[in-house]
Amino acid sequence: MNRWRLLYSPLAWIEWSRATSARLEREHLAWNLRAVAPHVAPGARVLDVGAWDCRLGAALRDERGARVVCADVVDKNQTDVELRLMKDGALPVAEGERFDVVQLMYVLHHAEDDARLLREARRVVAPGGVVLVGEDSVETFGERVRTIAFHVWLLVFTFMGWKGRFRRIAAWRERFATFGLAVREVKQLGREGRLFPRNILFVLEPSDRP
Repeated sequence: MNRWRLLYSPLAWIEWSRATSARLEREHLAWNLRAVAPHVAPGARVLDVGAWDCRLGAALRDERGARVVCADVVDKNQTDVELRLMKDGALPVAEGERFDVVQLMYVLHHAEDDARLLREARRVVAPGGVVLVGEDSVETFGERVRTIAFHVWLLVFTFMGWKGRFRRIAAWRERFATFGLAVREVKQLGREGRLFPRNILFVLEPSDRP
């Protein structure tokens, strides 16, 4: 695009905004895919909770051969991956249906009742499977400020608020343990961009506690 057009053309601003939005969506998808793909074996059964447009699920299917089911409270699916709608925090999973990977990528701090989601994740993960939880870092005062500022920006420009809590790693460990999930690994993912908060991936496994 000729950037000089931005000085005088409203249409140029619309085109630039759409192109920028599409680029950011591609980069965000690639970021999340790099984070979770190493934990998804070829052919694994995956439940993507809070899947939104289901593009991450489609990418795991196409690149890892995963058998993916998406779940969310609204239907924003832009793929042909199966989407199941959630109600009252319950995962729409049949009795006896289990998944090798249950992923909640940046979902828990948006959830009013993260306890229900963690119980449900523990219920539907298969023996030997993992629960992947992506969260934003608040280990330091500066990280907390950056994380909250980013989510205020999201609220203002996308109307995506948060109803849950941001926690430090130690607090998340205790939270997961309460619902029978042990931390196998904590991966520092860094930042997706200069204005984004630092991201953390928790790799969880079912503990002996149900």
